[in-house]
Amino acid sequence: MKIKKKIIHILSLVSICLCMAAGVAVANEDKTRVYDFAALLSASEETELADACLEVEDSIETELYILTTNDAEGKETMEYADDFGDEHAFGYDKEYGDYIILCIDMDNRVVWVSTSGKAIDYLTEARIDALIDDLYGYLTSGDYYNTCLSYIESVTKYMTSEPSYSKDQINPDNYQDTMYVYDEEKSVLSVWYIRLLISLGIGAIAVLIMSFQAKTKVTANAQTYSKGGPRIHRREDKYIRRTTTSRRIESGSSGGGSRSSSGGRHTSSSGRSHGGGGRSF
Repeated sequence: MKIKKKIIHILSLVSICLCMAAGVAVANEDKTRVYDFAALLSASEETELADACLEVEDSIETELYILTTNDAEGKETMEYADDFGDEHAFGYDKEYGDYIILCIDMDNRVVWVSTSGKAIDYLTEARIDALIDDLYGYLTSGDYYNTCLSYIESVTKYMTSEPSYSKDQINPDNYQDTMYVYDEEKSVLSVWYIRLLISLGIGAIAVLIMSFQAKTKVTANAQTYSKGGPRIHRREDKYIRRTTTSRRIESGSSGGGSRSSSGGRHTSSSGRSHGGGGRSF
């Protein structure tokens, strides 16, 4: 009797495991990779792009999505794309994992790349700029299929190699995301503690002079300063140095003047971490 109970218990555990496995299988069965709410793609193009996304995902261990919309629900494009990923719990091999979304927002007229998981580190600001450079010409000419195809190709390239950083080179594979460029060399006066010491020294000298003058005999009278009329001493401030901060901004391969913007690492409305960048068109 005890053996029979043990067998029933084991079978129950096996059944539970099978049900859980079935649930995971169902969760991973959704192969939708293209959400073309703006109807920018034909049915055949959607299928081809979805297949292209699925084909490279295992090699980069990151899910790829394409999202288009005519209605951003009153949100900025970054917020709309991030929220869409969170609501669908995208992720490679787990919910809210590694994934990238290309969002073509026809409402705000912005193209945005939203990243999650390890994609935040792999798709740096410079790499997203370069990615958008490559697809921008297709986008502005209305070739949305090749826009998406270019996105897939660029992501595949960047997600297979970790980015490196250098102050001497400015390119997508070797670029410090936020660089500071100075049009002149820094002077000694630009160091804060040196400025502080100079200020204290000047203050001490001024105090000593005033103290000395207070002890000396007053020799001036009313005629001392009126003799020869009033004297006006002109003083002017000379601008001797300028420091500028520069961030890499690309205008796109089409030669347009649209400005790139970066979302950096930020938190979405659901409290999840994202990265990304985009450009108006």
